Amino acid sequence: MILCSPKPVSIIKAVMLSQIHQQLPCFHGEEHQLGLFMNNPALDADQYSTAPLIRELADECGLDASWLLQAPGQALGRLVAGNLRYEAPDKAVVIFAAVEQALKYGHAYCLCGAGNASRLFNDRSRAISKEVHRMLGFIRFQPAPGDSLIASPKLFHNTADLILRQFALRYPNTRLIFVLTDEALIWENNQLSRLPANKFLPYVSEDGFHQAWDTYYQSQYIATRKNIKLASKVIPRKYWSWLQEGKVLASFDS
Repeated sequence: MILCSPKPVSIIKAVMLSQIHQQLPCFHGEEHQLGLFMNNPALDADQYSTAPLIRELADECGLDASWLLQAPGQALGRLVAGNLRYEAPDKAVVIFAAVEQALKYGHAYCLCGAGNASRLFNDRSRAISKEVHRMLGFIRFQPAPGDSLIASPKLFHNTADLILRQFALRYPNTRLIFVLTDEALIWENNQLSRLPANKFLPYVSEDGFHQAWDTYYQSQYIATRKNIKLASKVIPRKYWSWLQEGKVLASFDS
């Protein structure tokens, strides 16, 4: 059994160790998912260095992974980082399988999404980038006490901190707050902190702020130019219950 931390470098080292020792990799604390294999002796990938593992992989398995120390290795690390933020029960399986394909068949095979696992691996990383990009256009902050701006985004993946960092460039010297399902994520003075969400709920409730947006989009609607299909491409249906203009679209689509 090969154990690793949920970090790109640790994961890549774990997959190299799994090839060398013919054992299954898994994250620390998730050994139970290996079933009968969970009782096998464990190796901790965090205790190994990358360069010696690359040499051992070449000697024991005949695989050239020297590219891990170059630009393709950095690209693979970025894809791993994106997949770590993707919310799915098979997240670990996809990551380990894609990295294994990269080691066995070369970095181009994985980075171009040639295999099924590698294709899904690439798609999920793009989904993370897409969610960040969309939220930068969709999120509207409301004013809150203490020179703060607050919003309650609809997120499907672990991207809140990435989005806050992007907004911090737009609003320097401002306290930015995201109210999530069970906590509030706060960006202030270039630091991230967390507090219980209930403290901030009154500032993101339905009020005049939302009604103003509703009035605006109702006034922009032209019945003779109704095109729900086009609107769904610009604002995907999964956001309709969250955005005011999405609610308007939903009422027109009924």
